[in-house]
Amino acid sequence: MSGFTQIIQKDLEKLESSIDELISTRVSYIKEIVTYIIKSGGKRVRPVLVMLCSKLCGYRGRKHIPYAAIIEFIHTATLLHDDVVDNAKTRRGLSTVNTVWGNEPSVLVGDFLYSRSFELMSRDGNNEILKTISKVTTALSEGEILEIVKTADVETTEKDYYEIIGNKTAVLFGAACEIGAILGQRPDSERRALRNFGYDLGIAFQLMDDVLDYTSYNDVLGKHVGTDLKEGKVTLPLIHVLGKVGGKNKAYIEKIFDKQKITQRDFDRVLDIIEENGGIAYTLQATERHLTQAKKYLDIFPSSRYKTALLELADYMLKREM
Repeated sequence: MSGFTQIIQKDLEKLESSIDELISTRVSYIKEIVTYIIKSGGKRVRPVLVMLCSKLCGYRGRKHIPYAAIIEFIHTATLLHDDVVDNAKTRRGLSTVNTVWGNEPSVLVGDFLYSRSFELMSRDGNNEILKTISKVTTALSEGEILEIVKTADVETTEKDYYEIIGNKTAVLFGAACEIGAILGQRPDSERRALRNFGYDLGIAFQLMDDVLDYTSYNDVLGKHVGTDLKEGKVTLPLIHVLGKVGGKNKAYIEKIFDKQKITQRDFDRVLDIIEENGGIAYTLQATERHLTQAKKYLDIFPSSRYKTALLELADYMLKREM
């Protein structure tokens, strides 16, 4: 990310110092783990959305910085919990917290970040933002549980999939954008438009993630390619194909999910089936569709450099490599 972050560069610098300040704790062990994962090269997409949407809505105060940090804390908490559930070994090119420190610290530090987030929001006293984030954290948990229920389920439908990624990813994007409208004290129509913009952007972000898990390279993606397949995650490229193929190919994919260990050869065969049956192309088309819809929600706002930056961010989603 570069072009659309230049106009908030100073705010991004303040964000980093704010993160250090807000995770202050007497337990140095917590600080060590939080610093490790938050400073491990995350893209800061969600905090960027808080900042750009606040500016778009004419907010001139300073509270968008700590709220951007809070959104990053909540996102980081979900990563910590997800990695334990998925038994993930790497993230962003580094060993996961659960690999380095163990499952128990990962879960508890995730809980700490959730608790710290709500403590900071309560202290600020903005009930609208508190209500918005409360709904989001509930949805995040529901998404994670639904994903577990659907693990290795070859009967997973597109509706199931969109419900999972809507809760696991898109709602937090939507909340990040909506915070900007709340801070700017904008009318409900603009608040709703930004929430919807963020939601569709989040859907597109996850769709692209699911494409990259099949098509990227380990050193680019920052995790092992094929992780979704190994973890039994039935994502859209595969769902589309399972709805089209039958016989040997479907039986082979079902057999893959029953295996204790999926080999590179298994992954390559599944990727061939997906590509031959248009799974990647179908998912990229869905990504473009959601990005087009997301950008339409910004029509309600007058032209500005912040609106331009948000539109550029949407375009970036389709071009990103990680």
